[in-house]
Amino acid sequence: MQVVIKHEIKSTFTGQVLRVQKMINPELCVDTISIARASALGAKETNDCVVRAFMAALDVTYEVAHSWVAKKLHRQNRRGTYTSTFLYNILGKTKNGKKIQMYGASPSHFWMYKGVKIITNPKYKKPTGYTIASFIENHPIGRFVVVVEGHAVAVVDGKFYANLNEGAYHINRRVHYVIECK
Repeated sequence: MQVVIKHEIKSTFTGQVLRVQKMINPELCVDTISIARASALGAKETNDCVVRAFMAALDVTYEVAHSWVAKKLHRQNRRGTYTSTFLYNILGKTKNGKKIQMYGASPSHFWMYKGVKIITNPKYKKPTGYTIASFIENHPIGRFVVVVEGHAVAVVDGKFYANLNEGAYHINRRVHYVIECK
């Protein structure tokens, strides 16, 4: 199945194509907000992208992911998570039968993490990191938490777990580092 598709945006009056937008195939996108907001705890939360990403990658409920991220990554309710600061609290640990380890970091961010492999997009000759779309294309199997600037999403067996419509608008965000759960 094709990961990135082209979507034509047409004028409502003339029917002419105004522009062509690249987006992640909607069949591969899962809205984690609707899953999280279905729980009583998730309905009260904001700034919980890391919780939702680990919920999808570890295949646990929102409540389990919420308490685990609060404990291990020192997340406070309705506040964001400083994932890179507390990352070493979770590396090497096991949750729900899945071992959490660092998969790699972008060439522009590898210096932040000791002994981490640099993940580069094989499409380019120069060492260039991945975008969200290119990471999904090159990693159709596996469970990953992908951290971009100020945000986290999950990629599980080629499916993109993120906010509603994020596959249409944020596919070119640069990946900073990736955590694998296997």
